[in-house]
Amino acid sequence: MKALAEYAMRGRVQASAISSLFAVLSLILPPLSYISGAVVALVTLRQGVSQGAFVAFVAVLVLSILSMVSTGNILIAAVFGAVVWLPVWLLAIVLRQTVSLPITLAVATLICGVAVLAFHLFIGNTVEWWQGVLDKVLAEAFTQPGVNAADVEMMRSAASQYMTGLMASAFFISMVLSVFLARWWQATLYNPGGFKLEFLQFRVDKSIAILGALIMVWALLNPVPGSLASDLSIVISLYASVAGVALIHHWVAVTEAHKAWIILLYLLLVFIAPQILVLLAIIGFADAWLNIRRFYENKAT
Repeated sequence: MKALAEYAMRGRVQASAISSLFAVLSLILPPLSYISGAVVALVTLRQGVSQGAFVAFVAVLVLSILSMVSTGNILIAAVFGAVVWLPVWLLAIVLRQTVSLPITLAVATLICGVAVLAFHLFIGNTVEWWQGVLDKVLAEAFTQPGVNAADVEMMRSAASQYMTGLMASAFFISMVLSVFLARWWQATLYNPGGFKLEFLQFRVDKSIAILGALIMVWALLNPVPGSLASDLSIVISLYASVAGVALIHHWVAVTEAHKAWIILLYLLLVFIAPQILVLLAIIGFADAWLNIRRFYENKAT
C-alpha cells in the first residue's frame, strides 16, 4: 500500500493512472473504490486542491471513455464521480484546511444527512420505492424451485425498511475509509505515526452530540423503520461509532492492554455489526460528555 502512495506522489499523471485503474477494478471488486478515492484525497492533502481536482477529472474522463465504449453511455462514470471522487475530494479539502478528523467526519455526516433528506423529499415513501426495486431484483428468486415465496416476501418487506439507511451507511463508510487511507498514507510518507496519534484523539464534539441526541429522541418518538428520523439516526450513529472505535484503540494503547481486544472488536463488527455499532455509538456519544479517557489515563500514568 505504501508503494502505491509513493508512486502516486511522483506526479499527477501517475496519481491519475492509479485512481483510474482502481476505479475500473472496483467495477469487479467494489471495495477497491476506496483506494481510488484515497489517491484523490492524498493528492489534495499533500499537493493542493487544484491538483486533487485534476486527478479526479482525469479519472472521470478515463472512466467515461471506458463506460461509453462498453455500455454506450457515461452513467457509470457520472455515478462514480458523484459518489466517490467528489465527496472524498471535498472532505480532503476540509481536512487540509482544518487539520481535524472530527470536523472532517462531521462534514461527511452532513453530506450523508443531506443526501438522506433529499432522497426522502424526492421519493416520498421510500419504503414502497425500495419494495419496487427489490421486486425486480428478487423476481427470479420467486420462480426458483424449492424457494419459499413467503420467506422471500418477508425478506423483501424487512429489507425495504432499512435500505435507505444501509445505502447512507455504505456512502459514509466509503468516504471515511478513503479519507482515513489517504491520511494514513500521508503520515506514512511524511509524518510517521501522525495518523495514529490523530485517530486516537478522535472525539465527538458536544454540539454534534446534542444534535445526535435530538435526532435519537425524534427517532424514538417516531419508531417507524424507514422513516426520515430512523434513517438520520443511523447516519449520526455511524459518526459516533467511529469515536467509539477510536476510544477503544486509545484505551488499548494507553493501558497497554492485549491487542486481542482490538481483534475481538473487529471480529464482532464482522459478525454482529448492527449491535456492536449501536454500542460503539453509545460509547462515542458518552465520551463527548464524560471524556472517558481521563478515567484511565491517570491510572496508566
